Amino acid sequence: MRKWILALAKLALGAVYLLFRPFPVKDKVVMLSRESDTPPVDFSLLAEELARVSPETEVRFFCRKMTKKTNPITYCFFLLGSLYHIATASVAITDTYSIPLCVLRHKKQLKIIQVWHAVGAVKQFSYQCLDRPGGHSSQMARQMCMHRNYDYILCTSQATRAIYAQAFDIPEEKILPLGMPRVDYIQRPDPEIRDRYLAENPHLRGKKLALYLPTFRKGLDEGVAALVEAARSWEEEIALLVKPHPLSQFHLEEKNRTARGWSTYDLMKVCDLVITDYSASSLEASLLHKPVYFYLFDKEEYLLCQGLNIDPEQELPLACFREPEGLMKAIGAGSYDLAALEAFRSRYIETAEENNTRRIVRFLLDFLPGEKKAERTLEEQEV
Repeated sequence: MRKWILALAKLALGAVYLLFRPFPVKDKVVMLSRESDTPPVDFSLLAEELARVSPETEVRFFCRKMTKKTNPITYCFFLLGSLYHIATASVAITDTYSIPLCVLRHKKQLKIIQVWHAVGAVKQFSYQCLDRPGGHSSQMARQMCMHRNYDYILCTSQATRAIYAQAFDIPEEKILPLGMPRVDYIQRPDPEIRDRYLAENPHLRGKKLALYLPTFRKGLDEGVAALVEAARSWEEEIALLVKPHPLSQFHLEEKNRTARGWSTYDLMKVCDLVITDYSASSLEASLLHKPVYFYLFDKEEYLLCQGLNIDPEQELPLACFREPEGLMKAIGAGSYDLAALEAFRSRYIETAEENNTRRIVRFLLDFLPGEKKAERTLEEQEV
């Protein structure tokens, strides 16, 4: 039954889209995301740079988080509302799987670019883990044209390029190591950010702040509870702050919660170190030259459920722990091999020393119509 419902929904979406195809293509960039209800940082930075170098380019956002609680009817209306702008855009950018971009037949002028919502891919995803417990079914992937229609996918290194070729099931020549805007944001200096956070949370003053960013998965509750319990013995010196994945649901005491309204990237800047597991946040945090630890209490189960592209125990063995007590003891000791972390960062983020956003926008300008395109490109090269 579900198969037929999806088939009918695709037909309906395609029929409506046909009504907009005759409209002319404009100097327009449309950005679509299912990761958040507001434009993510990558989109915001690209829009700011486009406004600077090409103010005549129209930018439209269609950002709507899709969860189990999402009303399918209202989400369909949201998708329908995006169709006109996709049909008349020169460039479409997404940071997730986008239903209209992947299942519909588009004009040749439209360039579709994937800017994935994580820097790199520690864990396997998409076509790498079809029909596994942690992945999608191959039947669903085929029916919903998962990650099809992309002209280009952006990444941060040659090593990541090879991983993405497998994960997105796309030739490597379509994967470009131009970087990602968030690399610029994470490294943007903000000397007063910690003081602002401590002003809101004065009970944390004088403590080492450890930010724990666990990957969403089943069976997470026990591991989190064990780490929180182990941290109690160190709470005079170390504050363990946990920021759950948006889809995760587990109990946390107030003292272990991060303050509301603070993004993950800003919390990384605030805290002294980051703890994660199979998340690309380890790569993102490495840009800040702060210790990154791995809490891998369920590694064997995770390998069977989803799989890994990057094994933390091979990359940074001294920073990996299966038991929470050993992890907290290492954090308390304060010694860390930052040179090994730098080598890890360099392998998977080769664009750390460059202006990622400016380079990507310069690339996008080639796909935008208009008499001033050549002038815009020349101006950008001179900056």
